[in-house]
Amino acid sequence: MQVEFRHKGCHLEDSSKELISERVDHLTRFLDEPRNVEVFFSENNAKAKEQRYLCEVTVVSHGYVVRGHSTGMELLQAFDKVEDKLRHQLERLKTKVLHRSHPHHRDAKVVTTELGEDLEVKIAKSKSFKVPKLDPEEAAFQMDLLSHSFYLFSNVQTGRSAVVYRREDGSVGLIDQEAD
Repeated sequence: MQVEFRHKGCHLEDSSKELISERVDHLTRFLDEPRNVEVFFSENNAKAKEQRYLCEVTVVSHGYVVRGHSTGMELLQAFDKVEDKLRHQLERLKTKVLHRSHPHHRDAKVVTTELGEDLEVKIAKSKSFKVPKLDPEEAAFQMDLLSHSFYLFSNVQTGRSAVVYRREDGSVGLIDQEAD
């Protein structure tokens, strides 16, 4: 497993890096050989002392991305909070993966919805990334792991772009591109 450390506006000592690497290794026991773990620390511009440092940890393993972030008065305190969040998310991931492998859970149904109106929004940031080819259930699962409200993917069933999103009632919606 490769643990990559990045920091901005703060310094992380080698002893802290070793300690964090050991704890991340212990955390990733829920996964089969994670490919990459990125630990990012930065000094936060928040006025509150308890939010002085920001820690973000991203774990990439076999098509799953699990991410957690938190703040703290010290670097290791911020990491402690992230570690708790990641442990919870990784336990959920393991449970869902095991649960999904059961034969009677493979034919889950997805609610299809249409987006009716365009919203006019000023674009503050632009980002590009590879769009994974997934079925809607896997995309909803990835969305939950990342704690995002939506997830863009290429639908393997239709071969077109699609988005799953969290609805106000807590259910998951699917927006699928129409055929030409």
